[in-house]
Amino acid sequence: MAKRLTRRERVRLVSDGIALVGELLVPVNPAGLVVLCHGIPLAPPDPTDAGYTLLAGRLAAHGYAALFVNLRGTGGSGGDFHIGGWYRDMAEVMAFARREFRSRLDRIFMAGFSAGGALAVRYVAENGGVDGIAAFAAPARLSDVLTRDGVPDFLDLARATGIIKSPDFPPDADWFYRDLLENDAVEYVGRVSPAPLLVIHGEDDETVPVEQAETLFQAAGEPKQLLLLSGGAHRLRRDPRILDYLVEWLDGLRA
Repeated sequence: MAKRLTRRERVRLVSDGIALVGELLVPVNPAGLVVLCHGIPLAPPDPTDAGYTLLAGRLAAHGYAALFVNLRGTGGSGGDFHIGGWYRDMAEVMAFARREFRSRLDRIFMAGFSAGGALAVRYVAENGGVDGIAAFAAPARLSDVLTRDGVPDFLDLARATGIIKSPDFPPDADWFYRDLLENDAVEYVGRVSPAPLLVIHGEDDETVPVEQAETLFQAAGEPKQLLLLSGGAHRLRRDPRILDYLVEWLDGLRA
């Protein structure tokens, strides 16, 4: 039976002086809080796509509070996209989650998609305090997916999409790439343990090859679980199977 929402509220945070906006959904007697961490949007917004708000609502219907915040450069949040900035934004989001929920809920989980999954791995490795992390289509090495030679074209696309708005940002392509290198998830995932790790990846991922999931999984400590989805593409948020897999995993951790 779907749970009734007790509240849906806008969230406003500040990271490095940048305003971040998001949404929090809380059902009656939540079983825990899931912090959703999005990937890099490199296409114009689709007005027919409800985005992570839809996923958050479905998690709430299954009894889990869900928190989603647009990291810098995306949605209604300010600033310019870069991976290191996103990591600091994520730390602010998690500080808010702990402040608001740790005293009232037994469990806080993270579910990250693509680059958001890679950064969630680093966050848990460096900070702990999370009861489980699910990484969807997350690259083991961001620097394999975006090579140094590909940075200029990526920056042009990021500006066209609007996630980088300032004409003088970044300082140069080398700076942007060094920032990327510091956030390769495979360098951190071994320290996620003892927090449970779920790695889900589409076998037909057109952006992050499925071998990246296997590399990430092999470098992780226990407990860990790997799920490869037949026919799954990169944007797993849109795959109707992932909600059931995620909720089943969350329920299993609570049990």
